[in-house]
This record gives sequence, C-alpha cells and structure tokens, in this order.
Amino acid sequence: MIDTHCHLTFPGLHERVDEVVAHARAAGVDRMICVGTSPADARAAIDLAERFDGVYATAGFHPHYVAEAEEGIDALEPLLARSRVVALGEMGLDWHYDHPPAEQRRAFDAQLAVAARSSLPVIIHNREATDDVLAAIANAGVPGERFVFHCFAGGPEEIERILDAGAMVSFTGIVTFKNAAEVAEASDRVPLERLMVETDSPFLAPAPHRKVKPNEPRLVPHVARFLAERRGMDESAFAEAVDANAERFFRLNPDA
Repeated sequence: MIDTHCHLTFPGLHERVDEVVAHARAAGVDRMICVGTSPADARAAIDLAERFDGVYATAGFHPHYVAEAEEGIDALEPLLARSRVVALGEMGLDWHYDHPPAEQRRAFDAQLAVAARSSLPVIIHNREATDDVLAAIANAGVPGERFVFHCFAGGPEEIERILDAGAMVSFTGIVTFKNAAEVAEASDRVPLERLMVETDSPFLAPAPHRKVKPNEPRLVPHVARFLAERRGMDESAFAEAVDANAERFFRLNPDA
C-alpha cells in the first residue's frame, strides 16, 4: 500500500526512521509520501526520499509554520525541481485556533501562485476554513483536480463542496474514530476514483490502535480496511483502487 501523507521528519519518527520504514514495508506499505511543512522540513524530506526506495517528498508551507519560518516562499520553488518531489504542499488555512496569524492567507495565496506556474499536484491543509480555501483556489485559477484535501475531518455537506470543486479527498485514522461518525458518513460520498488514504503520522493513529504513539505508516492499512468495510468492498480490491488513485494523482513510478 501507499501512505500518501506522513511526516517522517517529525520527532518520534525521524530519530528511528530506519525502523519506521522497515516496519512499514513488513506491513505491506511499500511507498510513503513524506510531506514538507517548510523549506527546511522539505529539504529533510527530500534527503529521506533520496535515501530510501519507495519514499517520496513534497515541498510546502504548512499554515502553522508560516509566521515563524526563517525562509520565505521563494525558497520552495527550487525544491520543486528535485526528482523525488511529487507535490507542492502541504499548504492551506487553519481557522481552528484563536487569532490565526495573518501570514497564513498571504502564504497560501503565494503558494497558489507557485502552483499556477507548476504542473505538480497540490496537498491542501484545511481546518474549519473550507469556504475560504475553495475561494482562494478559484481565485488562483488552478484546476480543482490538481488538489487533494488531506486529513478530511468534516461532514457530508462540506465534502460535497470539495467534490464539486473537482478535488481528491484523503482520509486518516480520524475516519475510524467512534466519535467521528460524520467523517465516516462523508467518506461514503466520495467516488472511489477520487479517494486516498494516509496516516498523517506521527499523529492520528487509527482504531484499533488509537493509543499507539507515534502513529506510523505501517498502520495505514487499518484506514483502508475501515473504508472498504463501509463500502462492502474486498479489502485487497479497495487497497488496489486507492493505490492506483495515488499513483495517478502524484504520478508515482511504481518501481522507484
């Protein structure tokens, strides 16, 4: 399987990354996309991608880090040309916390401008900001099918707006939580060809492993199993379908 979104550079995973990658491979997770959250983090992700077969990297500015980063958006663009970089992001807006920094919106708009000059797919971080994120994407003039809304945690009405925009949707362990029935219901509305799975590790370990910290890519099959059961699908057929979606969306080379 493919874990389409993990953070192997983060504490809890990075200091034991050889073990984490080995555990993933033993669990049948042979490919992982290590997502960059700043230029420095993206360079660390690229280093891992160049070190491990089956690991890819992305370059972006996570909204939580735009206010404190030492480098600006200009530092991202050279990284996009690196051979192991398969997407721009993660980027977006996060209105969950009080007084979000104004830099979030400026950084998002600037990265969307980079996306407009690039052909790479784009990973979106969206937390309680769906209308603003979709408006920014529309203003940037980048086709909706270039985007994946990662770690979806909303309900059916919200997912319909994202699907109407043409985007892909990716689910984490949140969809397996007993207190996330709306997220599970929303997942049912996503056409199979627009669905992906991820861990967002080291966060959000799926049931029945919610107490596992840190979460690891090896656990992404549990997300797939939960979604397959909801759809009445064979688990292997479902995993094959979502892997094919990831290969197509991120233009992954199955042999790399």
